Amino acid sequence: MKHFRSQALILRIKEFGESDLLVSFFTPEAGILKGIAKAAKRSRKRFVNCLDHFCLVQLEYHSKKENQLLFLDACKLIDGFGQLRRDYGLLATASYLVELTETLFPLHVKEKKMFYLLKGSFERLCKGEALEEVRLVFEARAMTLGGYAIATERCCYCGRNYRGEGRAVFVAERGGISCLGCRRESERYPGMDPASLRALRQIQEPDEEAGQDPFLEASTIEELKAVLEQHIVYRLG
Repeated sequence: MKHFRSQALILRIKEFGESDLLVSFFTPEAGILKGIAKAAKRSRKRFVNCLDHFCLVQLEYHSKKENQLLFLDACKLIDGFGQLRRDYGLLATASYLVELTETLFPLHVKEKKMFYLLKGSFERLCKGEALEEVRLVFEARAMTLGGYAIATERCCYCGRNYRGEGRAVFVAERGGISCLGCRRESERYPGMDPASLRALRQIQEPDEEAGQDPFLEASTIEELKAVLEQHIVYRLG
């Protein structure tokens, strides 16, 4: 029997029998895991006010055998992110972020940066930052961490380097940009101006020392929104 103690984000809760709960949670060390919280619906000490969607908790759990469900022993609330459950727009956005996380990083796939990206996005939503901007930054960075970064250095057809001048076109099936000489801009192939491409690069490869995301103009948000929608649908379905 192995015992563990870790920070965790509670992703999903499901009733399991009369008094137990089946809990899906995300840890920085082990990725997404599932465990049973025995008698959690009756507990007044071990799981008080902490087994709810999106909560950041300090979790104690153990395993009896490998590749089987874990057993949750105790839980202490760190941050409930209560705003995410009280406002429909925040709830829908946070739920989408969780779904994208689960798609890119299935059970037991470790990615510490993804844990902190999701946690940081919950914090930004609770601070009142714009939903579209939080979602867009999350999508671009999550896809990068999942191995689906958009190639922005050169044309995916002719190979000509992009020098930050003029518009470029996103080609979903090639996962990169095209020059206007090789592909015309259209609804299927959305375009980006130099500012949008710079922002995308900065989001995909953040400056850890700067510690903040680039400021996004409304026009940049609209362009990147169209690009990321195409990118995610093509890569993840």
